[in-house]
Amino acid sequence: MSTALTTTSEPVLATTNGGIFKSKLRMHFARFDLTATRIACYQKSSLWMAFGALGVILSRFTAGKRTLELELGKIASIARGKHGFNKNILDVTMQDGAKHRFSLDRFDEFTAQLRDQLGRHGALVSAGAEQWTVRAPASA
Repeated sequence: MSTALTTTSEPVLATTNGGIFKSKLRMHFARFDLTATRIACYQKSSLWMAFGALGVILSRFTAGKRTLELELGKIASIARGKHGFNKNILDVTMQDGAKHRFSLDRFDEFTAQLRDQLGRHGALVSAGAEQWTVRAPASA
């Protein structure tokens, strides 16, 4: 039995490990897959963290649970953020105002593919250094 949350028929264009920020001080390790229409986030089990650094390494080899899906057509803007010394933070703002923060291991490669895909869904406009807004294509 398959469901939309466990299987996808779209090819993965980019993937990276990282984390999902749940609050200012709480982050869950995750894997991010970018397809032509969405970003899928697979959250790793917190039980691995009981093993410390070894648990973090081992958790990278697990599939994780799909906890978040962001449709590229509903993204309003993306920006490079900062959290302490980590500058590989992706801030995503949705059209409904929801905000998501992700820490990405392969930030440059993942966001390059993301910007390319967002450009296919609308006009991608630079809003400053490392900030982009998505404008819907003009209707005919």
